[in-house]
Amino acid sequence: STQAAPDSCTVVLYGDSILNGGYGGNHRLPEPPAATLRRLRPRYLVKDRTAAGETATARSSTFSTEQRSSHYVVIAHGINDAAQGLAVGPPLRRMVQQAQREGRDVILTGLSRTVVQVPGRASADSDIRLLAKETGAAFVDWDAVSWRAGDMADPIHPGKPYSDRLVERIVQVLDQRAPQCR
Repeated sequence: STQAAPDSCTVVLYGDSILNGGYGGNHRLPEPPAATLRRLRPRYLVKDRTAAGETATARSSTFSTEQRSSHYVVIAHGINDAAQGLAVGPPLRRMVQQAQREGRDVILTGLSRTVVQVPGRASADSDIRLLAKETGAAFVDWDAVSWRAGDMADPIHPGKPYSDRLVERIVQVLDQRAPQCR
């Protein structure tokens, strides 16, 4: 485990609509995941750089030029890449390696569940899991989080109860890595 200094209770979130709390085209959960994380762990300074509809492929093109100061970098991309037939491994690898070169502690999430089948979802989830292992990034297994169709805001996006369970898995990893930030 990485031991973070007390002043490093900082995290930046990158991801698509799942980590953004978006659903139904242009709606957003009343308490999006970043706010849930702040509520669950108020000692953390949380920066939200998520964007609904974003792919890892698109984000990776600007990631190396973005300024970051957070100790932890959470990356939750992949479902849009899978749906568009884009390989998720190479762009995520570039992002992880960039953040690690900066001295940041990277946390990758697997893909959340959907009511409708997303072609390539299982393969992308597996690729993300393997990438975490290869790079030493922490892995949050969103595929293993309990859910049911009634927990969804729409066929792809978590409603509040499921979204909260996904964020709680991120919190578990943060707690392991930085218990002083609880």
